[in-house]
Amino acid sequence: MKHIFIIAILISLGFSSCKKFLNTEPTDSLTEKEYYNTEAKLISALAGVYQPLGTAGIYGDNMFDQLGAATDEGFYARSGQSTGVMVYNFDYTNAELNSFWSQLYQGIERANILIKNINVASIDETKRNAILGEAYFMRGYYHFLLVSNFGDVPLKTEPTPSVTDVFVTRTPVKQVYAQILADMELAEGKVFSSDQLGFSGRVSKTVVEGILARVCLTMAGFPLQDQSKYAAALKWATLVKESGSHSLNSSYSQVFINAHQDRYDVKESMWEVENKGNGSDGYGNANRLGNTNGIVATADNIVATIGYSYGFINTTAKLYNYYSAGDLRRDWAIGAYTYGFNTATNTVYKNYFTATNLYGRNAGKWRREYETTAVKGKNITPINFPILRYSDVLLMLAEAEFHVNGATPIAYDALNQVRRRGFGLNPQTPVTSISVVSGLTLATAGNTGYLTAGVNNIPVTITGGGGVDAAGEALVVYSATAATAKVTALALTKPGKGYTSAPTVTIGSAWTANTAYMVGTQVFNGNNLYTITTAGTSTTTGPTQASGASSAAVTGAVFTYAGVRATATATIATSVVDLAGLTDFQQAIEDERARELCYETLRRPDLIRWGKWVKTMNDLGLDMKANAGGNSYGGLAGSSITDRNVLFPIPSSEISVNKNMTQNPGW
Repeated sequence: MKHIFIIAILISLGFSSCKKFLNTEPTDSLTEKEYYNTEAKLISALAGVYQPLGTAGIYGDNMFDQLGAATDEGFYARSGQSTGVMVYNFDYTNAELNSFWSQLYQGIERANILIKNINVASIDETKRNAILGEAYFMRGYYHFLLVSNFGDVPLKTEPTPSVTDVFVTRTPVKQVYAQILADMELAEGKVFSSDQLGFSGRVSKTVVEGILARVCLTMAGFPLQDQSKYAAALKWATLVKESGSHSLNSSYSQVFINAHQDRYDVKESMWEVENKGNGSDGYGNANRLGNTNGIVATADNIVATIGYSYGFINTTAKLYNYYSAGDLRRDWAIGAYTYGFNTATNTVYKNYFTATNLYGRNAGKWRREYETTAVKGKNITPINFPILRYSDVLLMLAEAEFHVNGATPIAYDALNQVRRRGFGLNPQTPVTSISVVSGLTLATAGNTGYLTAGVNNIPVTITGGGGVDAAGEALVVYSATAATAKVTALALTKPGKGYTSAPTVTIGSAWTANTAYMVGTQVFNGNNLYTITTAGTSTTTGPTQASGASSAAVTGAVFTYAGVRATATATIATSVVDLAGLTDFQQAIEDERARELCYETLRRPDLIRWGKWVKTMNDLGLDMKANAGGNSYGGLAGSSITDRNVLFPIPSSEISVNKNMTQNPGW
């Protein structure tokens, strides 16, 4: 169950989510004093401060679908999309940009009003301080999103005195950042710990420290380049680590499955934007995580099981190739399949990609098949968005430590903890390398007789070779005009570990003695594939014929020859896990952040602070146009980006009403 916090926020302010905010009625008609005169009303007002985060303008859609669509991690997968912020062909009237700006200032205004009225109610002082601290932090965080995306922006630390008081000037970046630090540092000493809160929808002490590390790393990079902030970032990230409140989930994929299913893991997923339901409860939840950027699912028969997804964001070959063999993050972050539907069995199956199809893969971190909502909304999902994860804190710690003290054991340990978990290993146990199954190759000989009325995904068993835990699936594709079908693709679903030689690959199920078989089941014996046409229990004599049916008197169940079974071979590879003795530690951090944090809205700001945004995107544009084949249109964004795109333009909604507002260079 989600906490009630967000419900209060969203009911009282016309939006919804569902966590630990109280359920209250709208109070727009109350005076300020009446609105803030109880603890419940202060909590409701605090919920209102958080509420803009979940709107479509920020983390409800724009940040991952529009404003964050184009990086070297992914591209907007619509060949006809020639204009818009997702392809970097837009101007200051862009609707998504205007919404982003307005929602951020909405949050700031609500924070300022709450801060002004924090002492109206008679409540426990510890609770009052926590509410005040969260309001200060959120004011700082909203300003951080503004200044890092727009440069000089109006700094607002008081409620707007009048609806006509709109002529405000831009505050220099350095001054805005100084206020952000002041707000967040004040908050750090007031808010509750993550252990006290017990869920990720409200900001805890370690969340404040983690975001302060992010802010300081941003200040240390372009454009401020305040090198002193590396030490500050190191201090804040170290405080998070030393708190003992956080650790990595043993499973990378489970972090995101939890976000689909209202399960809190405050140890790893430190701060989330909370969402709920399917939009049918009247709260107006606007979240589209997994809907605009999931694995595509638009056919009615598939949607009924999976949930609707447009699949707007695809991966790049660059991101795919960042991962080495055995890195479990790759096939979770990047979809390894599309969905198909078998009308004979009324089931959804996974249609796996071939090894050469890289640009056709959707971003896969959020997969609606894991939602537990009984009825899934078409364009509304309950999936929580992670703003801060502990793995991010570890990588920030490693980067800051490197810039302050060099590539020390502290820096390597923080980096390698993240890498070990990526390979499915204990983050605390050093591992030099891992040997895994790296690929499966389908043999070209034989492979006929698979049933059109069977299942599309059949098991692949991997044995021997000195290793354990590798597994796969075979894809059987049927034709409406064919009586039988073939295995057309193999997918390695688990790479395993410990392999010293190529293991044996077995597709499908082998015949076994003394087994009850149902009609329609398929098994193999030797190189032959058989279909059970008369149910029964197998004897100790297996079928061996290369045509026709076996005798029930001899084999128990009747096994009818179907064809030559599919076979395959495996390849193995060894990948380095723990890094050591690197000649370019900073580059290793940058690459690891892409592997770990892709599609979490952090790549663009990372590339900007590293001073690599324009060149990286231009290079990507050229590469995709030359090498992405039918997806070459995905290079449009990279080719369109120039120096002006380090900042977004000041939106028209502000320029048109504020005569004191100036525009960013190049816009």
